[in-house]
Amino acid sequence: MSGVPARPALPDPAHISARGRKGMISTSHPAATQAGLAALRRGGSAVDAYLAAAAVQTVVEPTMTTLAGTMFISVYDPADGRSRFLGHLGTIPEAEDGDLDEAARLSGRTVVAPGWPRAAHAAWSRWGRLPWADLFGDARVAAREGFVTDELLWGWAFEFRRAAGRFEAGRDIWFPGDRLFRVGEVLRQPALARTIERLAEQGPGYIYEGEFARRYVETARKAGGRITLDDMAASEVTEGDLTPLPVAGGLELHTSGPLYALLLSLSELAGTHDLYTRMRIVEEAWHHGLADVSAGYRVREPGDMAEAVSPETAERLLPQVLKGEPRPFEAMNLGTNAIVAVDERGMIAHGTHSATSTPFGVGLTVDGVIVPRPMFMCADPVVPIPDGWSTSLLALRDGRPVYAAASPSISALQNIFQNTANVLQLGMSPEESVLRPMFGSSMYPSRRPMVEATIGEDVIAEVERRGIGITRVSPWEVEMGSCQAVAIDEDGTSHGVADPRRLGSAAGH
Repeated sequence: MSGVPARPALPDPAHISARGRKGMISTSHPAATQAGLAALRRGGSAVDAYLAAAAVQTVVEPTMTTLAGTMFISVYDPADGRSRFLGHLGTIPEAEDGDLDEAARLSGRTVVAPGWPRAAHAAWSRWGRLPWADLFGDARVAAREGFVTDELLWGWAFEFRRAAGRFEAGRDIWFPGDRLFRVGEVLRQPALARTIERLAEQGPGYIYEGEFARRYVETARKAGGRITLDDMAASEVTEGDLTPLPVAGGLELHTSGPLYALLLSLSELAGTHDLYTRMRIVEEAWHHGLADVSAGYRVREPGDMAEAVSPETAERLLPQVLKGEPRPFEAMNLGTNAIVAVDERGMIAHGTHSATSTPFGVGLTVDGVIVPRPMFMCADPVVPIPDGWSTSLLALRDGRPVYAAASPSISALQNIFQNTANVLQLGMSPEESVLRPMFGSSMYPSRRPMVEATIGEDVIAEVERRGIGITRVSPWEVEMGSCQAVAIDEDGTSHGVADPRRLGSAAGH
C-alpha cells in the first residue's frame, strides 16, 4: 500500500468543507491538499502552499497537469491590498508556423517549451517563504513510493488509452504488464521522481537548459518536432497587475478573467437567479467577450476591458439578457487543476495549472514527464475563447477579501459564476453552494449546454420551453468543473470548500 493520501471513491463530507484561522487550501486531490496544508503549517506563504500542492498534482493527476504544461497564479498581497498575476502558457517554437494537418497534430510538432517550472519559480521568487526544494518533497514521495489510483484517473486514462501507450516510455508507466493500470493499484513513477528531485535541487535551469532540456528537444525532434534548445532557453513568464473591477451591488473583483465582473453585475441587476436567466447571462457575456476576438486570442487592452465589463455595460446588456433570444456557443476542451490557498498573513493565491491538452498529448514522455499537446495550437478547429475568460477570481467587499474561487474544465466560467453568485448574492454557505445541481458548458461539437438532471424536471422543462436547448447529464458531472473556494469571515476565519464533483479536499488549521 501507499502512505500518500488517496482520493475517495465517494464524496467525503470531511473533505468537502473545512474551517481554519491560520490557513486554508482547497484542491481536487487529498494528497495535494495535504501537501499545501503542510507548507502552511511550516510557516509557508499561500504561494508556497499553492506550489507544493501543484507539484503533487503533476504526479497524482497526470491527465490534468504536467511539469511540461502551464501555470497561472493570481496573488493578493494584504500589505498593499493589490493583486498581481503571473503565468506561462508555454512557448511555440520559433520555426513552427502552426500550419498543422492531421498527421502533424499527432507528431512532435505539437511540442512547445514548458511553462510550469519557470512560472512556479518566478512565483516562489516573488512570494515564497520556504526553501524552493521544500516545495517538492511530497511530490517526490508520491512519485517514488506511488499512490493508489482512483476511478477518475482511470476513467480519463481509459478514454485516452490510445495516446498513453503509443511509445515505450508511456507504456512503462501506464501499462504495467502491457495492460492499462487498474483502479486501486499503487502507481509508481520513478523516472518522474528523479526529474522532480533534480528540479528541486537545480531549479528551472535543469528543465530549460540542462539535461532534461536536451532530452526533451531530442524526443520532440525525433517525432518530427521543430523545437530547439534556444526555444527552451528563451521562454518567458508573463506577469502584471490586476485591475480592480467594480461589480453592481458593491463588490470588487481581482481576476485575470474580467468577464466575471460582467456576469455578476448582470446577475445583480437581473434581480432573479432562475436557471434560464443565469444561462442567458452566460450566453450574452460569452458573445460580448467574443466581439473582438480572432482565432481565440484576447485583444482588448486592460483599460478597455474594464469598461467592457463595467456595471454600466451590464445595464446596457441587461435588456438583451431578459428579452433577447437564446444564443448558444461552442466551447473548448482542456485538462486543468485549480487551487485556492490563504495563509495566516492574509495572502491569497488562486488559479490553475494545466496540461492545456487532452490527456497524454500525442503520447510523448520525457524522463517521466508527460509532454502535452496544447489545445491553443493543436485543436481542430480552434474554438475562439472570449476576451476576459479565465479560471479564478477574488471578490472583495468594502476593501476586504471575502471569497476566492477557482475551477478547471470547459465549465470553469459557469462553475465559478454560479458558486460566487450563490455565496455573495444569495447568501448561501460555500458548502451549500457546491452541493447544488449545476449547469455547465456544451461539449464540442454540441452547442447544447449540460444541465445536471437533479436540478429538477420542472426547471429543465421551463428552460426548454423558453428556447434553450440543453443536454441532460447525470449528477456530479465532472465536466461541470470543480469549485475550489475559500470564503473569509470578518473575524478572519476561512471556510474552505472542495467541489464533490472531482472528489477534492479542503483543509485548514
